[in-house]
Parts: sequence; C-alpha cells; structure tokens
Amino acid sequence: MHERFIRDGSSVRLGNLASNLLRLNKWILMRHNDEAIVDLMREIAWLMEWSGDVASVELADMQREICRWRRSWPIEQTRHILALRASRMSNRILEWSGLL
Repeated sequence: MHERFIRDGSSVRLGNLASNLLRLNKWILMRHNDEAIVDLMREIAWLMEWSGDVASVELADMQREICRWRRSWPIEQTRHILALRASRMSNRILEWSGLL
C-alpha cells in the first residue's frame, strides 16, 4: 500500500486521502461494521503519515485526531461528530490538493 500511495504525485495522494475520509464519513453514517471503520481510520492515519512532503501542522493535528478516535471507537453518542469531522477534513485536504 505504501509503495502504491507514494508513487502518485502529491495532489493525487491528497485526493486519495480526502476520498478515504469521505468514505469514513459514509461508513459511520451507514453504521458500517465498527471493526472496518477502525481499520479505515488506521489506513487514513498511515496515509497522513506518508504525506510528509506536504506535511503541515494542520495535517499532523488531523492525524492525531483520527488516532484518538480510532483508539476509543465505537462511541455511539459521537458517531455524527466523527462523521462531520471526517467530512470537514476531507474538504480541507481537497482544498490543499488543488483538485477542486
């Protein structure tokens, strides 16, 4: 996964990251399997880690937030909060990518 991800240019990598965050949003809202959601959060954290060439304080903060959510998931009362955060992160990363 790492080799495939870093092969692409930074705009494409950020677009893929944004897509995964949007998938996280949808899976949470659809009440997808919690174990799969945790796995997706783990993958998102890795993609953020591997985006070092476009690293920013904001991206690092997002990564830490995703890791905190992953460690405590599932928390039924906060599903909509994480879904909203994932959507906002996705939009922000898409802005950085220049793909919009």
